[in-house]
Parts: sequence; structure tokens; C-alpha cells
Amino acid sequence: MGIKEFIPFFKEEKKEVPDRRDEIRTLQDKLKIYEMMVERYREYIERSEAKTITDLKSLVRPNDEVVQQKKEELIQNIRPYVYDQNFLAAAELVHKFIREIRTYSIAVDFWLTSKEMMDLKGGDPMDKAVFMCSLIIAIENPDAYVIVGVDKGIRVAVGFMFNNEFHIMDPTSSAHAKGDKEKIIEEWFKGDKKVYEFNDRDYSEIKSEERE
Repeated sequence: MGIKEFIPFFKEEKKEVPDRRDEIRTLQDKLKIYEMMVERYREYIERSEAKTITDLKSLVRPNDEVVQQKKEELIQNIRPYVYDQNFLAAAELVHKFIREIRTYSIAVDFWLTSKEMMDLKGGDPMDKAVFMCSLIIAIENPDAYVIVGVDKGIRVAVGFMFNNEFHIMDPTSSAHAKGDKEKIIEEWFKGDKKVYEFNDRDYSEIKSEERE
């Protein structure tokens, strides 16, 4: 068969690449409209999303269906799960999962549920800390807390006690420290005017300084 006989075959195999430019422009326009809507109603959204102490505690939900499903998935290779023997390894798996989902910077104060975070595969640092704390409690450590440092902005971490030693983990990175709770928190939240902690049962202020 000569080269001329091959030419029709190649022409028949050629496929048109769809032009998605109009679709992309439409999506960009929609995004701009959504941004305008968020900006216009920012004050209302943030007012409705403001949390009291009771509200903060209700965010940590170790018995939530999504949290329980994720817990089972994370510890499926640690069976039988014995708390004294396996907790720390399970906590490391929780930390790895949380830090590896995407960290978003959201333009307004807006809280995501664990289901919404799983759908989006991410959340802002506070959302990630709340989800992580829920998971740590779900793997049988009721003394896990979301710890928040406040100055010009906020910093968050998750802390817990295990075998008489305090651990603190960053929900956005692999940072993990252990030792004396007071010393670690002082170093971790150095310069913050206020530091508080909460979980599904408790809320307490660790540090509070009056601003000059």
C-alpha cells in the first residue's frame, strides 16, 4: 500500500478539539457575580456566622456520621484498635489526612461542616482544626482541644494529652510538638494576646492580655 492510501485513514482519525473558550468565559462571569454577592452581603454573612462559646463547642462533633466514617477509614489497617497501643499512630494518620487536604483562605467568616469539607476536599485552618479535633476525640481521646491564638489575626492548632504528655499539631502542616503543655503553648502562640481552647464539652481561656 502506498502513502496515498494512508492519507484518508489519517484524515478520518482526526478529531476536532471542542472550543471551550465561551464556556470558560461564562464560568468566569459567574465567579465574578458570586464574588460581588459575597462582598455585598459580607456583613450579614459574618453576623450570622458569628459564634458564641456554646456555638463553638457544638462545632466539634465526634459522633457526626461523616466523622465516624472517616475515622473508620483511617484506622481500618489498625485492627484490632487498642487505645493504649494504637492511639498515637491513629492520631498521626488523622494529622496526615487533615494537613493534606487543601487549605483555603475564605474571604468572609464562614464555617464549613465536615461533610462540606469532604465535598470540597479542604477548608480554612479553623475548619480543619475543628474536623481534626472531632476525629481525635472519635479515636477515643476525649481531651483533644482546638487551640486558638488571637492577635491581629488568628492561629489554630489541635492539642491533646496522651500518656501524661501534651501533644500539639498544626492542621495545615506537619508541625508537631510534645512535652509540657504550658511551655509548648507559650512557645507555639508566642506574641498572641489571647489564647483559648475548646472541644465539644468545654471552653477555657489559657491566656488573656489587655491591649494597650
